[in-house]
Amino acid sequence: MSPSKKIIKSSVISGGIVLGNARVILPGDTKVPEIAITVSEVATEISALDSAIAETIVELTELRDTAAQKMGSPVAKIFDAQLMIASDAEFLKNIRSKIKSEKRNAGFIYNRLINETVVPLKRSKDAYMQQTAVDIEAVGSRVISHLSGFDKCDLKFPPNTILIGKRFTPGEILGFRQRKAIGYVVSEGGKNSHMALISRGLMLPVLLTKDIHLHIKDNSRLILDGLKGEIIIDPTDTDWSEYQKLKKKQGSASVARIKKLTQIPPVTSDGIAINVGANLTLPGPVDEILSSKNIPIGLYRTEFLYISTGRFPTEEEQFEHYSEIASLYKDSCITMRTFDLGYDKIGNSDSWGHEDNPALGWRGIRPMLEMTDIFKIQIRAMLRASSNNNIKIMLPMISDVSEIDKAQKIIRQVMFKLKKENIPFDEKIKIGIMIEVPSAALCAELLASKVDFMSIGTNDLTQYTLAADRMNNKVSNLYSAFHPSVLNLIAMTVQACKKQKIPISICGEVAGDLSALPLFIGMGVDMLSMNPGKIFDLCRLVKKIDSTMAHHLTESVLSSKKLQDVMTKLQNYKLELEKKTIAKRK
Repeated sequence: MSPSKKIIKSSVISGGIVLGNARVILPGDTKVPEIAITVSEVATEISALDSAIAETIVELTELRDTAAQKMGSPVAKIFDAQLMIASDAEFLKNIRSKIKSEKRNAGFIYNRLINETVVPLKRSKDAYMQQTAVDIEAVGSRVISHLSGFDKCDLKFPPNTILIGKRFTPGEILGFRQRKAIGYVVSEGGKNSHMALISRGLMLPVLLTKDIHLHIKDNSRLILDGLKGEIIIDPTDTDWSEYQKLKKKQGSASVARIKKLTQIPPVTSDGIAINVGANLTLPGPVDEILSSKNIPIGLYRTEFLYISTGRFPTEEEQFEHYSEIASLYKDSCITMRTFDLGYDKIGNSDSWGHEDNPALGWRGIRPMLEMTDIFKIQIRAMLRASSNNNIKIMLPMISDVSEIDKAQKIIRQVMFKLKKENIPFDEKIKIGIMIEVPSAALCAELLASKVDFMSIGTNDLTQYTLAADRMNNKVSNLYSAFHPSVLNLIAMTVQACKKQKIPISICGEVAGDLSALPLFIGMGVDMLSMNPGKIFDLCRLVKKIDSTMAHHLTESVLSSKKLQDVMTKLQNYKLELEKKTIAKRK
């Protein structure tokens, strides 16, 4: 390790790997001095304010249009909300009044009133209020930039720059991306913030560590590892070389390489097709590539429609969005998961009270079965959008058969009403569930008899089986989807689906893990759905695997007593596969 090399563990806001040089943007870059003005200067200050507001509205309108083009209308609504803030008539009237009465410059008055507005919002435990504060500050920053003549987005930096700051607004993320910024390190924010949604949609890595903007120097050489959640400051030349190779396999280049695949779904060496799908959170640049190859969407997370606005979307808003996605993937299939929300994603609100342990609380299908009006609106929108017959509906975090019965009853009620109204929909639409908790895996055969398909969410299944939060560094060493207990629950679920003759997929992170591929082929999993960046390498590996050999490997692995035994068997299999590949080349 080089004397200056430092590795900092971080939370992953948006995944990926990038290598570049740091540019630190401190929160104090914009100064707003207090300047006393005369009566004759009041009109000039108010005119400057009005001009700054007008310029801000023009910019936000352009950003909204860009977002709509690149990521769809739901993301564009983030900027619609900021436009409403920028043009708030009562707020602007109050500022003009303060400029007149206090005889102070427009920038100072505007900045002070912005701060007075956001302070109580930031203290709120309501995630929506906190996000509103961020949006208000984002608008305020733009207005003050125009008043002061300083604009963050005018900052000069070379290509392959990684920007470091307290946080960045959605507008800054879009603006800096056009100037070739490749990633971000922030001190504030969350996985469900607008910044996170925009970054993931644009496939830009973002890592979060408290006060990190105070500890990285300008022009430091950096590696952001959004797979491990690590920031490597001043890496060695060896690190740099190794990560350059890894980036080619993991980043957006991997998504672009999907175009080179000649056979989808890929086929094993003995002729068994392995269906491959993609997990998506929101529309983005990857859609064109996936749809052109007819790659299905094995998991479409609809909760971003809530997270992007802080409210449940209307039926028409959802219908419009689901229809756009269904049309985009008209030659394949989209599995839409109903809202998977909980206190950890929403925080205190009118709908969610405080929960001390949200992972074991009111989340997944549970709130939707109580908030039936909201659930019915979403189901109705999905059904209306299903007239092309390429939408499936998936219910999250099922833990008991009674939840399936309740959900299906609601779905039948919505279908009945649509028929009465003569509104077309796919009357044979497939309804499936996610297996994410041990109780569901243990009762998999009973659950499988009630639904059309199942999908195993290995991230949560691993967490709940091992009682280990993968984001908690103190117990992350215990978290592994390869633990014998987890693998046996997966195998049990697969066998239950085979017995009931329904499709079974895996859509957790391990679905794209090359080490796990022979195991899942050996188990007989019907589809693996993963981060799009992992599809290319997985498809290339499938054709090297013999399904009979994989079946024998799976039997051996499932008899293992310890995690280390599993990993040793997988490593030995990998070495054997490499030897055979080399022998064939000779």
